[in-house]
Parts: sequence; structure tokens; C-alpha cells
Amino acid sequence: MNFKPFVVSCLLVFFAGAVFAQEPETRKLTIDELFALAEQNSPQLQVSKAGMEIADERKALAQTQKRPNVSASAAASYIGDVAILNPNFSELQHVKMPHFGNSFTVQASQVIFKGGAINKTIEKAGLEQETARLSFDKNRGDIKLLLVARYADLYRLAKQEAVYKKHIELAKVRLKNINNMFREGMVTRNDLIRSELQITNLEQALIEIKNNLAITNQQLRVIAGLPSGTTIMPDSNFLQTKRPDQSYEQYLELALSNYPELKASQVNSEIARKNLEISKAERLPTVSLQAGNSLARPIVSASPAMDLYSRGWNAGVSISYNISSLYNSKHSIGVADAQLNQQQQLVTLQRQNLETDVNTAFIKYNEAQQRSASFGKGVQLANENYRIVSKKYLEQLALITDMLDASNAKLDAELQLTNADATIIYTYYQLQRLAGNL
Repeated sequence: MNFKPFVVSCLLVFFAGAVFAQEPETRKLTIDELFALAEQNSPQLQVSKAGMEIADERKALAQTQKRPNVSASAAASYIGDVAILNPNFSELQHVKMPHFGNSFTVQASQVIFKGGAINKTIEKAGLEQETARLSFDKNRGDIKLLLVARYADLYRLAKQEAVYKKHIELAKVRLKNINNMFREGMVTRNDLIRSELQITNLEQALIEIKNNLAITNQQLRVIAGLPSGTTIMPDSNFLQTKRPDQSYEQYLELALSNYPELKASQVNSEIARKNLEISKAERLPTVSLQAGNSLARPIVSASPAMDLYSRGWNAGVSISYNISSLYNSKHSIGVADAQLNQQQQLVTLQRQNLETDVNTAFIKYNEAQQRSASFGKGVQLANENYRIVSKKYLEQLALITDMLDASNAKLDAELQLTNADATIIYTYYQLQRLAGNL
């Protein structure tokens, strides 16, 4: 039996399967689906999550200051004999000693007053926890807005690609008609050349759009963490989705309540206040309770030394006061007070900037909607104008320049509409970002 044809067939099937398996995947994704992918795969968000975990551990560490401090120790030693010497250092007597010595000690202490510094430190760690969470929210919002910008670019470029392809097809049909008219002597060669030049320009513009589309797709794929070779198709249904209508005042109220950067500044202001309170606590004494128990062998205080255990315990209150804080702490208090004032001024500045940003984004969003409606009407008019001029040109009632002008006007109107629609997508999500909803 000849196995050669069989082997060749198997190899062809294998390589054909491999080729098909390596074909790039095309995925139609909504913006929300991209958001979910970015949250799972973004390295920047993983760093922010690690920051939240660090803040959690720091708070847990700060809370340990309220727990008692307990220590235990054990020691073993060899004790040599004692030599009693005369004033001239000659040996007077040799005293035998128990040679094995050991001891066990347990000590415990508990701070009961430190001017409120411990509680303030724990509260500060809790505020730092909140700051870490707000930093995560900010980074998540920034990544989502970046995704929206790239997604809007992808939508705009995909629409422009379709527009140029349609116009190239129209131009080719028009060129075919002009060729027929040229052979019949109805038009000059100039009409033919200008039509061919227009097709060349359209094809070059299409190449540039395809390149930009590939670049934008790559950027979007990396941000979303999708595998290499994935082609993302934008979902055009977004523009048909009804979005809630809110007034400028509503957006501003949401922004002042939810915008992560503003909330982070407010929390940092509280942290500065806690630092001021901790600095003031340095001027107060520290009061602690303490207790201990010890077991030691041998008893060397007796004469002769006894190879026995002695046990003792103690309990009491300790008070310590840093006298130098009376003249040193005023500087740390001054620094903390200045930092608190700085943070309060920063909150005011960010609030003003936020009001400006919300107002700008709200106006631009409404403007984009108005432009889209206007350009939609412009596309209708340009299409009608193109239809009329095209008919006149075929009837020898219009020049080639009129025909090309009408074609370019139709192209410009359709491109402006795609730009306006893409701007609607971006400005809407920009408003959501400022309102803390992204």
C-alpha cells in the first residue's frame, strides 16, 4: 500500500488548520465591555489595587499601638567561682559557686494615655485608606476615559473608511460614464484626467485612514489587554441608545459630591488636620501601666550562694515627659498648620476648576449633539445637490468642476457627521467622568 498520498493529505490538512487557526479574531465590543476588560487586565489598576492593600495593612499596623506590649526572655549561663582579694590583689578566699545559672522573665506594658496621639494615628491611617481607594477610582476613571477617546477614534475612522470606500465606488462609476462620454466626443480629456485624479486622492486618503485605524486598534487592544491580532469593531448602537438628560446643575452637584480628585483633596485636608493634632500631642506626657514577673537561679545575694530559684514580680505606673517638646514641638506644629492651610486652599482651587470643567464639558456635549443634527441635515442637502449636479453633468448642463465640487461637498458633509458623532461619544463620557460615574 502506498502511504505517500495519505501522508501528504494529512500534512495539507494540518497546515490548513494551522493557517485558519492563526487568522486574526474580530470582536465587536461595546464600551462597557471594554471597561470590564480594562479593569481585569490594566497593569496601572493592579498597581492601584496593591496600594489599597498596603493602606489596609498600615491601618492594621497602626491599630496595634492600642494593644499591650508583652515580652518574654530566658537565659542560661555558666557561673564561675568567686575569688575574694586583698587590697593588694592577693587572693584571700576562694568561694565555691553553683555553676549553672538560668532566668526567666515576663514583662508587659500598656500605654493608657499619649495625648490622643494613638487614636489620631489610627484615624489618619483610616483616611489614608480612603485616599488609596480614591486614587484607584481616579486611575480607573482615567483609563476608562482614555478607552473612550480611542473608542471614539475607532468609531470615527471606521465610519470614514466606509465613507471613502463608498465615494471611491461612486467615482469609479462616474469615471466609467465619463469614459463613455469621452469616446463619443461629449467631454474633453481634462474631464477624464480630473476624475482619475480624484480617485487617486480618495484611494490615498483611504490608505491613511486604514493605517490610522490599525494604530488606534492596537492602542485600544493594549489598554484592554486583548491578545495580539485581535481586531476590535466599535458598536454603532451607542448613538441610538437613549441617555438620561440632566441639567448643568445636576451634573455639577454630582461632580462636587463624587469627583475622586476633589474627594481626595478633602481627605488629604483631614489627614493634615490629624497631623496637626498629633504634633500638638507631643507636648503631653505618656502614661503607661506595666507589670513583670521573673524567676532566677541561683540566689547570689545570699552568702554563701544558694542553688535555688528566686521569684519576684512587680506592677506599677510609668509617666514619661519629653521636656524638649516645650520648645521643639512649636516647629512641627507650625509645619502641620501650614500644610493644613495649604490643603484647604487646594480644595477650594480644585472646586473652582471642577466647576469650570463641568461647565465646559456640558456645553461641548450639547454642542456636539447640535452639530450632529446640523451635519445630518447637511448630508441630506449634499446628497440632493450631488444627485442634481450629476444628472445635469450627464445631460451636458454642468461642468466637471461642478461635478467634483458636489462630490467633495458630499464627502465633507459625511466626514463632518462622523466626527460630530464621535465627539458625542467622547463628551458624554467626559461628563460622566467629571460627575464621578465613570
